Amino acid sequence: MKKFLMLLVLVVMCGEIADAQSLYIPRYKKKKEVRDYDLENMERKWTFTFGGGYDMTFGMQNRIHYKDYDETINYDGEPNFSGGGVWVGAGYKMGQHVVAGFDAGFLYVDQMSMAPLLGNVKVFYGPVTRQKRTRWYNYAQVGPQFYFGSSYKTVGAVAGAGVGMRVLMAKVTKVDLEIGYRCTLRRPEYDLMGKHELDTDNISYKQYLHGLHFGINFVLF
Repeated sequence: MKKFLMLLVLVVMCGEIADAQSLYIPRYKKKKEVRDYDLENMERKWTFTFGGGYDMTFGMQNRIHYKDYDETINYDGEPNFSGGGVWVGAGYKMGQHVVAGFDAGFLYVDQMSMAPLLGNVKVFYGPVTRQKRTRWYNYAQVGPQFYFGSSYKTVGAVAGAGVGMRVLMAKVTKVDLEIGYRCTLRRPEYDLMGKHELDTDNISYKQYLHGLHFGINFVLF
């Protein structure tokens, strides 16, 4: 009799365990929320940036042209200097992919102070609103560069092109990271100490510098 009662108790306990298992709902990990990020804020047509840059020069070409003799002398140099500066910029959004504007800066490179004023065009790729926090773009820039307190004529020129990546750091904080090629035109002043019969007005002396530009700009709005 005792054995029968014990067997009956075990049967009842097994039935309760089976019912409990049938009612058990396993927990699953919460599904990661997928959201879209707005990298441009197209409601604002103008955008402003502030940042800095670093330049490394790796090549130099010299060109001296004597107009009276119609003769040109070309020779290469091996510069090894670098420097940096600060930049401010403004751009107008011509659509979801093109921003045109200008950049102005104050640089200190090769122990010289200079201020470039560049027209700038950026071409962005991909949709404005996307699930990633980044957006790639290409840029091109060209304009005059002004020299202060140096052995070069006041006005030169600079042009460049490269690739950049816009990163959404926070809800409204965006940063542009850039790397590209930059060509600078300098016009050295003449040093004609001693007796020379050359007319400096008939001499064209230009230097072309080739280098890399690294930049980081914060998009203010």
